[in-house]
Amino acid sequence: MRRVLAFERVRALSLRSTWVFPAVGVVISVLAAVLTNATASDGWTATLSEYVPDSFTFISALFITVPFAQAFGHEYRDGTMRLTLSLFPHRRQVFAAKVAVPALVAGAGAVVSVLAVTAVALTSGHVTGAGALPSVLLRCVGFTLLWGLLVASVTVLTRNLAAGVTGVLIWYLLVEQLLLSLLGGQFPDLDQYVPLLNGQKWMSTGEFRGAVVMLVPTLLVTVAALVRFERKDA
Repeated sequence: MRRVLAFERVRALSLRSTWVFPAVGVVISVLAAVLTNATASDGWTATLSEYVPDSFTFISALFITVPFAQAFGHEYRDGTMRLTLSLFPHRRQVFAAKVAVPALVAGAGAVVSVLAVTAVALTSGHVTGAGALPSVLLRCVGFTLLWGLLVASVTVLTRNLAAGVTGVLIWYLLVEQLLLSLLGGQFPDLDQYVPLLNGQKWMSTGEFRGAVVMLVPTLLVTVAALVRFERKDA
């Protein structure tokens, strides 16, 4: 396993995009925080637990988790996955390494984003509740990693990097919204079961149920991706 992790680490660190995309996500969250301060009315106040999720949104998570798609998508695109699996025949270890290394990168990106947004918030003089930082940080990192797992899994299932990145985004922005608008009248509790919107709600409010609603389908899709990765030719 150590050799597989070392291989994946070198592969990831040799790509400039491994750092560029997460850096873009960090910049987006910081710019959102700065714009919030610049456009807020006089006398406005907010708590840190409200302020950070308003700046660190799914858009930042989208960029920060691109390395999850690259870990699999580049090898499928370039035809090197067969070589990798010949070198490391234990496919579960390869899958785990290709998830673990991007998770470290994405987790670091989320931490930097939250800390940077917190710095902007506290310098504004209008944000209170700095003691909530550990909880907010945990939720933002957790949401990012779950989003990244979905990105990696969709990439494996489709064998396409772009599909991994955009597929999760389309589900969040379009499919879940369509489900709620078309079926919400017949099923009033449907909004309690759409995964990504509930994950966003968990990150924003700390409602733990939202984390579970996002976690369960994420794990199911990840298991499906692992099964495909193990059984199908590269």
